[in-house]
Amino acid sequence: MPRRSLTPDDFVEAALAIAARAEPDGLSGRVIGDELGVDRSAVWRHFSDRDALLRAVGDRLMQLALQQVPANLAPRERLRAAGRNVVETFVAYPYVGSQIASRTLQGPGEMAMVEFTLDAIREIGVPHDLVAKYQRMLADTMLSYASMRAALALLPADIRAADEQAWMGLYATAPAEQYPAIAAHVFDLAVVTNDEILDNLINALLAVVDSVIEKSTGREE
Repeated sequence: MPRRSLTPDDFVEAALAIAARAEPDGLSGRVIGDELGVDRSAVWRHFSDRDALLRAVGDRLMQLALQQVPANLAPRERLRAAGRNVVETFVAYPYVGSQIASRTLQGPGEMAMVEFTLDAIREIGVPHDLVAKYQRMLADTMLSYASMRAALALLPADIRAADEQAWMGLYATAPAEQYPAIAAHVFDLAVVTNDEILDNLINALLAVVDSVIEKSTGREE
């Protein structure tokens, strides 16, 4: 039975499978070719270069994150869910996630995510002329945090553990007379979790959005 012709989606899915295993060089023609059992040159018949492939795979991450947002949520909860999903997806595919946060992906996944977040911010009640500004604020902050977490996920486990333990090592023994603020908060810093940081970050961003709505409502009155 003749093998079906491979499509660009096949190569993107293969790249995602490699990225999920946190393998370096997952966007090379050789590695993707081996994954699909085809010649290494096959991928470049569908993508002009590695950057085009990277953007396509990154765009699929946006689709995956958006697909996980439950239906029928209120707009604020939609934004919360989307933010968490972007971070989780970047961490799940760290070699891709760490590279795409600063890029414009130019694909349907990114377009759908921008449409989704603009619509949610509009529904919350942000004035029309400020919707784009606050969409960018929310998106850029979430993407930056997601990229940082993805880069952290790429570190060897022993290095990550050493970094995390520094709060109770170096920082805990820092001279209090020289670093009084650290001494006062070092144990609190040690127990802050990534989930807490993400939740508080989203809450802070939404608080800014709410303040804009309140000021706008006050002006109208």
